[in-house]
Amino acid sequence: MKGAEHVRQRLESLGRLTPEWRTWLVLLEATISSVNDPAWDAVETQLDPERAAAAPVLAGAEIALDRSLGRRWVRRLLATAAREGGAAAGSLGAAASELDPLAFLQAVVCQDTATLGGLGARAGADPKALVALVGLAAMPLLQACARRLRSEVPATWSHGYCPVCGAWPAFAEVRGLERTLRLRCARCGDDWRSEWRCCVYCGESDHERLGSLVSEADGETRKVDTCAGCRGYLKTLTALQPSPADAVALEDLGTIDLDAAAFERGYSRPARPGYILGARLVDGPAQVTEAPRWRRLFRRRS
Repeated sequence: MKGAEHVRQRLESLGRLTPEWRTWLVLLEATISSVNDPAWDAVETQLDPERAAAAPVLAGAEIALDRSLGRRWVRRLLATAAREGGAAAGSLGAAASELDPLAFLQAVVCQDTATLGGLGARAGADPKALVALVGLAAMPLLQACARRLRSEVPATWSHGYCPVCGAWPAFAEVRGLERTLRLRCARCGDDWRSEWRCCVYCGESDHERLGSLVSEADGETRKVDTCAGCRGYLKTLTALQPSPADAVALEDLGTIDLDAAAFERGYSRPARPGYILGARLVDGPAQVTEAPRWRRLFRRRS
């Protein structure tokens, strides 16, 4: 199934099954649409040649983004959230025009919630409502970077956090007959190998301190792996094929029942990012668009 068709069907299915998620599904649909806008492919990156071996590809990078593209996306996302969300989200619509798009996107790319809260307060936005959009706001830019930088990702990456953007994985996929374990990032869509029976957050490998929450209905195909050491958890899904990069966040939302099961038993995901990225966004060149056909047909004579 093609990626776009998979996303459409998954959105429709979740909309029927969980109408109470309408706001997040509308926001996800807008985000995925933006992720697939080819305008983002004009993003340019200058990587830090001195980044540490354990650092993600974008650590310390300079990312050049056309300010007008960033502004359009920020305004669209915040206006959608204001229209579809509750009372707190209503403040986001007016604040969209007050936020510096590059400062906002730099904060969400770096998962810098303290800076993001300050930006929101100065723009008149509810800080909690703004912080709730961190994952979605970063997706179009980070997925464009991931596509461009695929060849830069180390083949032997051995850390739990994403090798591109430093985020913790949204879930793990157990794939195919070989049952390889792959971690998936909801922000940039990346996909990297992981070791069995090892906590991705703290590295715990003592099998007596690692466990699983398995439902009677789904068995091993949809479960939660847990760690008694750091009290962290990771959703693990069996899949024949990898989820498309733009659908990872959608699959994450669609398995929220597993998150609820983990929360009820006292497990959680780390509050801090896997790696503090320290990337910088700068104003890049404006996008060059082709002149209308009529203008190309009638040229001025000297």
